[in-house]
Amino acid sequence: MNEIKPINYFKFFIGTVFFGLVLLTSGTISTKLGLDAYPDMVIKFIVIAAILFYAYKRDEINRIFNIHFSPVYLLVIVIPVVISIIMQNCELNFKPYPIYIVSTVVATIATALWEELYFRYVGCSLFEEENGKYRWYNILFMALMFVMIHLINIAFNGLDATYNQLIFTFGLAIFCLALYIETKSLLVPIIAHFCINSVADFFTLYSSNMPAYVGDLQNPLLYLDVIIMVIIGVYILKKNDHII
Repeated sequence: MNEIKPINYFKFFIGTVFFGLVLLTSGTISTKLGLDAYPDMVIKFIVIAAILFYAYKRDEINRIFNIHFSPVYLLVIVIPVVISIIMQNCELNFKPYPIYIVSTVVATIATALWEELYFRYVGCSLFEEENGKYRWYNILFMALMFVMIHLINIAFNGLDATYNQLIFTFGLAIFCLALYIETKSLLVPIIAHFCINSVADFFTLYSSNMPAYVGDLQNPLLYLDVIIMVIIGVYILKKNDHII
């Protein structure tokens, strides 16, 4: 694969900053005009299409839609999902809001797709060594870039909630990176990302009081969830000799 060059760090950093500014701008406009998350979703699907075209030109679509992986890794996803469910302690009010349900599901899919395509597929394309392995500091760099883009949520959710979210996204980044590198399929981390995010989105949708997004929680289980995701990710990477 690619020789790791200093320019690769710059490319990935600038790409992260660019997407962060675009999403911050679209979110601000949506909030002021009362457009919900529709402009945000449109932008994300444009990014998804662009990266899929990039993968097609590189003849690497099989790395995204590869279905030849052990189902064991799908079972591993259950662990952080269950902990995420336990973390949600708000009362629910199940009212039929079909439009909101559909838009929430679509938004969750769009988020999982674009973030995995960029922060896992593009990131790993830039930092994979010729022998197919990864240096530990490049794994850390990719995870920190994933954390960094969530800084834009300070503008919408406040500093305290975003601080907790940043901690959570670090664990999610290590977890999803390990799943992608091990299975050589982006489908697995996309499913993991979607399932984990769906828990928070589901509880937010049906919360009878305040939104129950994971970043709002001051729960020790939040930190336990992060620690478990990091441990699982590091175990997968080291056990199967993916890092040097």
